[in-house]
Amino acid sequence: MVKRWGPAGLALGLALLAAGCGSGPSLTGTWIMAENQSRTMTVRDDGSVSANIDVPCTGATTDQGDREYRLELDCGITKISADGVLSADGKTLTVKDPSTGQEAVWNRK
Repeated sequence: MVKRWGPAGLALGLALLAAGCGSGPSLTGTWIMAENQSRTMTVRDDGSVSANIDVPCTGATTDQGDREYRLELDCGITKISADGVLSADGKTLTVKDPSTGQEAVWNRK
């Protein structure tokens, strides 16, 4: 079942992301949620994601172009879909739940 964002989902929104393609900053690396620094996510070169929020999650990202990404996560008890935008300097990722408009900011570690 696909669930709308809850606190864990938004936090995870976290997680958005994947390796960026082309020129410009890449999503690859470790990210820490600005609002709750115990929540982290790691994006690998192949676009796979692992996140540690209220529950462990795994998933993948898709590069949508222009520093925009789509994140699909499976957290066992719920599945999450989110949209993310990487800042021009590559240091901040803003993840948004498209169904509620809630946002979470993630900082590069």
